[in-house]
Amino acid sequence: MSEKARAINSIDERSTIQTDPMRGFRFRATFKEAQNVKSVFDPRVKSFSGGFSGISGLNISTAPIPYREGGYNTTVHNVPGLTTFEPVTFSRGFLYGNDSAITWMRGLFAASSGEGYNVNDTGSNGFRCNVKIELMDHPNAGQTTNTPRVGFFLQNAWISRLSYTDLNAGANELMYETMTLVHEGMTIAMLDANGRVTGNDQPSISGF
Repeated sequence: MSEKARAINSIDERSTIQTDPMRGFRFRATFKEAQNVKSVFDPRVKSFSGGFSGISGLNISTAPIPYREGGYNTTVHNVPGLTTFEPVTFSRGFLYGNDSAITWMRGLFAASSGEGYNVNDTGSNGFRCNVKIELMDHPNAGQTTNTPRVGFFLQNAWISRLSYTDLNAGANELMYETMTLVHEGMTIAMLDANGRVTGNDQPSISGF
């Protein structure tokens, strides 16, 4: 291939929507039962999907453990230590009739006080859930539906903080609901058009 043809192909690859970087403004989150317990939101359903204005805290960090080795007095070795997953914060406009977050928080109160977690009379439920955050492809003329491309999977998440916008009669703003979740693991995977993990080298995600 000539240098001119190679340059044209390179320009074409950079210019298509399919090869552009992912947009960070089209996403949705799905909360699903964990550890074979019933839904933490509603005893009648096993999952809950919702749109959010912002999701932050998708971070993973591993602390290094430095050590010195005899005979090597000028440098310090580092080995990987504990891996931590930062709390993830979900923000959205507060909707009348949507009490899933406060229901989850009330269940956590019951669990921490030793009363167990009961959302109905049919049995006891856990307060953890798995969360899938899907990043959608950019809409274009040849695409009429939301197509998930990247998935962030949070394991064994539970709500640790719930807050609302301050009430101010003189303000011209919407009321926002913000909940913070702690979790025990995050996996990132490429998704097919049906939202399933794709590729032989992709991790296996249970529960979704």
